[in-house]
Amino acid sequence: MSEPSESEEKEAPQGGAIAWMARNSIAANLLMMILLVGGIWTAMVMQKEVFPQFQLDIVEVYIGYPGAAPEEVEQGILRPIEEAVRGVEGIREITSEAREGRGEVLIELVAGENRMKAFQDIDQAVNRIRTFPDQIDQPEVRLQSRQREVMQVGLYGPVDVWTLRKLAEQLRDQLQAHPDITQVELRRVPEYVTHIEIPRERLREYGLTLSDVADTIRVSSSDVAAGSVATSAGEILLRVKARKQWAEEFADIEVVSNRGGSVVRLEDIATIRDGFDEVGFHSQFSQSPSVEIDIFRVGSQSPIDIANAVEESMKAFESVLPPGVQWRIDRNNAEEFRRRLYLVMENAVLAVVIVLVILALFLEVRLAFWVMMGMVVSFIGGILFLPAVDVSINMISLFGFLVVLGIVVDDAVVVGENVYEKRQEESNYLTAAIMGTREVSGPVIFSILTNIVAFVPLMFIPGETGKFWGPLPVVVIVVLTLSLFESLFILPAHLAHARAAGRKKGGLGAWLHGCQQSFLRGFQRFVEMIYGPILNICLRFRYVTASVAIGLFLVVGGYATSAHMGMILMPAVSADEIEAGIRMPVGTTQDQAAEIAEIVTKASTRMFEEHNLHEVAEGIKTNVRGQSFIDVEIVMKPPDERDMTADEVIELWRDAIGDLPGVSQVTFEAESGPGGHRQDVSVDLSHSDVEVLGKASEAFVARAEKFSNARDVSDNYNKGKSQFDFKLRPEGRALGLTDEELGDQLRGAFFGSLALRLLRGTNEIEVRVKLPEHQREDVHHLEDLVIRTPRGAEVPLLDVADVERNQAFTSINRRDGRRVINVSMDIEPKRAITQVITALKNEELPNLREDYPGLTWTFEGSDAEMRRATASLWGSFGLALGVIYALLAIAFRGYLQPLIVLVAIPFGIVGAIVGHILLGYDISLVSLMGVIALSGVVINDSLIMIDYANRYRGDGSAFDAISQAGLRRFRPIMLTTATTFGGLVPLIFETSLQAQYIIPMAISLGFGILFATGIILVLVPCLYLILEDITNCFATKKA
Repeated sequence: MSEPSESEEKEAPQGGAIAWMARNSIAANLLMMILLVGGIWTAMVMQKEVFPQFQLDIVEVYIGYPGAAPEEVEQGILRPIEEAVRGVEGIREITSEAREGRGEVLIELVAGENRMKAFQDIDQAVNRIRTFPDQIDQPEVRLQSRQREVMQVGLYGPVDVWTLRKLAEQLRDQLQAHPDITQVELRRVPEYVTHIEIPRERLREYGLTLSDVADTIRVSSSDVAAGSVATSAGEILLRVKARKQWAEEFADIEVVSNRGGSVVRLEDIATIRDGFDEVGFHSQFSQSPSVEIDIFRVGSQSPIDIANAVEESMKAFESVLPPGVQWRIDRNNAEEFRRRLYLVMENAVLAVVIVLVILALFLEVRLAFWVMMGMVVSFIGGILFLPAVDVSINMISLFGFLVVLGIVVDDAVVVGENVYEKRQEESNYLTAAIMGTREVSGPVIFSILTNIVAFVPLMFIPGETGKFWGPLPVVVIVVLTLSLFESLFILPAHLAHARAAGRKKGGLGAWLHGCQQSFLRGFQRFVEMIYGPILNICLRFRYVTASVAIGLFLVVGGYATSAHMGMILMPAVSADEIEAGIRMPVGTTQDQAAEIAEIVTKASTRMFEEHNLHEVAEGIKTNVRGQSFIDVEIVMKPPDERDMTADEVIELWRDAIGDLPGVSQVTFEAESGPGGHRQDVSVDLSHSDVEVLGKASEAFVARAEKFSNARDVSDNYNKGKSQFDFKLRPEGRALGLTDEELGDQLRGAFFGSLALRLLRGTNEIEVRVKLPEHQREDVHHLEDLVIRTPRGAEVPLLDVADVERNQAFTSINRRDGRRVINVSMDIEPKRAITQVITALKNEELPNLREDYPGLTWTFEGSDAEMRRATASLWGSFGLALGVIYALLAIAFRGYLQPLIVLVAIPFGIVGAIVGHILLGYDISLVSLMGVIALSGVVINDSLIMIDYANRYRGDGSAFDAISQAGLRRFRPIMLTTATTFGGLVPLIFETSLQAQYIIPMAISLGFGILFATGIILVLVPCLYLILEDITNCFATKKA
């Protein structure tokens, strides 16, 4: 840069902030350095995380009820909680689920409600309940939050589960000892249980019940503080040491003693062993036992630092692993974060290069460089302000930087282009910089304001989706605001002091200047000889031109709303893991579930060998959840390391598994994204009669399966598990038995009596007293069960109680106080989701209600979230359009011309739809977010053209003014469009998995602005004259 001469200083316009900054290049340079250095420093020290951390508006109430059936849980836990919290203010919806041994209530709050106050009110309401059964665990009331998982480490190999869990605990302790790691949790590990099994004969021999033994163990296994004694030498603490932790320690407990001194110890009558909960099947990886360790980020910890610490710790841990035991890193979110960071940097550099090349073609090289630097300064400087608006560096905020790449340069382009035009007329570069900036400062300010207003609706998307995407619009708004400041106060100083590249004879600069001038001359000839005549023809036939444009809009709009295109919640992205979910029939035993798990695992392994899938996948994970659900996952390699898609693997997998004997359902999932996999259509059916509800659900599933697009149709209606209902007979009551005593002895005999819970190291251990497995594995043992009365007598169970065989639910779901059954399905192709939902709403569900009067339904899941999000977006979009119109009305000082500018928006939407069609993408919520943001970007070109026509017109004709505006503003319009689209091109055509979520938004923005520009260049001038015609017509009538 070179300083302007003293004469140039005197000739330049005086007064105003723009002129002062243009003269004081040192101030401009210092501001630029502060933004660049401050942004880089902030990026190094600010919070980094994989996904944005936010609080969910959900309060969860969890209560354990060991051994209870779902109907008991519903009656004893769910109903009292629902009634107790019904009067709490700020509750939007209550959903609850009763399963064997536990109940869970999820209370969703109204958006914007005071979470802590609602949580405290709900906690107090639950604590006031006095009707809970005595056997329940302590209620847990907590606010739901997202755990910030960084990565997962798996251990697997040919060793027993006990050894593997001990290794996992050793690894957990080693990881937590690292200064960069705070939170580590074991996952998919069996729970420790000390089993004390006493045969029925031994109990009867000594006149004991399982509850008696459990009570004895409880009082004999804990330390007792006995106070203190004050002596002359000081205070002495007293303590009875009786704490026991291991099986051999419990063995020495005295169970029976008499006055003669004989003692019966626990080991004399029981088999005692330390082991795990009886689950039947333990997690496997590649047919070897496995355990998993989750590592989380806490506070300001960086995911990349944690990943490096884990890899460092694992290298040291390898030396203690037994032969054959291996480790692997699974679900590495830190690596995803690193890839996303590299993706942003790569796209940013590529976008800067593309923008610089485009600018260098239209402007002088040095001028183009400083315009491009405005983009860099805004981009990096924006990071400096992110902590002030509570935004961290995460995957979504990085998405925001990717989106704003093409938009941020627009204002600098308009200023730079106008200054360049002034340079052709004014030899004083300082004067050209000041006058050029002042001339377009108004349109630039209003264009940035409209851009900001257009992104504001994205900040108010409700629910978890809105909170997840919240940082994106904030980042865009911060960067756009900074770009406005840079283009008006920093850029003019650089342009005022930048000499023309072609002043010196010879050299690279002169050659580049010559090339640029040659391109400009050719471009100018195109404007004058091709665009000019076309514009004149369109202006003369302006009504025909407007009609053709409207027809084009109707055709594309009709296609978009037809069956050819649908709308989905999020782009479908192949996940790192493909899951086969196998639901077993109700009543399946643990051994039966384990057998099916082994069959599926072996079939999957054969598929690997036959199709050489080791090149596309790392292995197979198998796990049994409860007794009725088997989860088998194929861990895929990264997309760039395999030549098969997840869908192709699923088709092979379906054939390999085939029909499984005794299996209710097999579903496949291969998608990931915000919130994880959710089925495309989810319907909650409700009816006051549970039996009718079950039949309606079965009928609805059958109807849904007839849809050719439906896949994996399933419901959560799980009635069918056998249940014995006991009722105490008068004979039993006469012997002093009560219902509670009868239930306790039944529970102890088959479920076991919980003696105590204790802490062994960092693990919670249960000590459970029960009958040997061979005395409780068959229902016929009920006939031999002997009940002990309070007086010590023994009577057969069936002599004191009647028994009735029924069927019980394995789970019961409720929504807002009513039982519901959920029916869900996936749809292929995804664009058919809208058509399927319409058919269900208008045909299938009304017909179903005719067969089952009183039936009601609601759409839940992704469809419900889509409806809430789109309704909010369209509502906010309407308000944003009103604000944009008001800004334009202020800028034009009129009410009609803003309508011409706003016409660009529907044609931008047309371009967005065309872009999705050309590139083969479905319209998604992310696409809609791009369309909303597009509304502020696409009107900038119209704003510049109309503003120039108004200034040029004076006393001349409207035809000459708008013609000249089209010719004069053709270059800046094409320049802003080319730089915007060019900045987004790297993202639009990005092939990496990390970019797939955001590409639909980039398509909406890029193709929207590209298509709308072509329309704007001819349609806006026509509408300008049509408005003039209408004004003149009214003026003539009035005269």
